[in-house]
Amino acid sequence: MTQVKPYHARWFSRSSIEKATIYSESYPVPLRDGSVLQLPLRALPGGEMAIALLMSNQTSFAVEHEIIRLLTDLVHDLAPEAIVGVPTMGLAYARPVAQNIGLDDYVALGHSCKFWYDEELSEPLVSSTSPLHNKRLYLDPALIERVQGQRVVIVDDVINTGQTAGAAIRLLRKAGADIVGVVAPLTEGWAWYKALSEIEPDLPALVQAIGHIPMFRLVEQGWSPIEGTCANDRPSFLNG
Repeated sequence: MTQVKPYHARWFSRSSIEKATIYSESYPVPLRDGSVLQLPLRALPGGEMAIALLMSNQTSFAVEHEIIRLLTDLVHDLAPEAIVGVPTMGLAYARPVAQNIGLDDYVALGHSCKFWYDEELSEPLVSSTSPLHNKRLYLDPALIERVQGQRVVIVDDVINTGQTAGAAIRLLRKAGADIVGVVAPLTEGWAWYKALSEIEPDLPALVQAIGHIPMFRLVEQGWSPIEGTCANDRPSFLNG
C-alpha cells in the first residue's frame, strides 16, 4: 500500500507565518481578506515538482465554511442569475454559494453521459489532476432553461491550465448563457490566462479567486516556488 501523508488544510484569520523562499511540507496562501489558507505540498509524478493541494472534499468543515464565505462575497458582487458548478470539486462550492446569494437552485455540469443527454451539449477536456483520462463535460438538456439568456457565474475549485474553465465557457455559451464570471478559491500559475486568451482575448478578465498559488520545484532544502507562476508574476492584462 502506498504511504501518503494525512491531508490537512488549515485556515487562519490572521497569520504570523512569514513568507519564505523554500517550503518543506506546506504553503501559506494569502487570501483576499487578509486571512491565510495553509495547504499541504504534494509532489507530482516524477518527484521534481509539487503543488499546494486543495481538496475541497477533504477539508474540514471549518475551512470549507471560510472558503464559501469568501466565494459568496465575490459572486454576490457579480449579480448572477444562475450559478454553474464544474465537476468534480467545484460542485462542493457552487451549491452553497448559490444558496447564500438567494438563488432557488444551481446547475451541476457532469462528466458522465446520461441516456437522455445530447452530445451537442458537451465539450472535451483533459483534467490537470487526471491527465491520462480524457473526459467530456456535459450539460443536462433539462437544465438549459436555468442558464439560457441568464447572467451566469461558473464556480470551480482551482483554475490552473484553464482547460476546464474554457470547456465550461464554450459549453454554456452553446446553451445561450451570458458568462459574467469564473470564480474559484484559487488560481494556480498563469497557464490558464494563456489558454483563455486563445479562446477570446478578454476572457481572463472574467476570472476571480480568493487566493493564488504558484507551482513548486524541488531544491536541496525543500520546495521553491517556480519563477513565473507566483502572484506577483501576473500578466499585465490583469494588473490595475
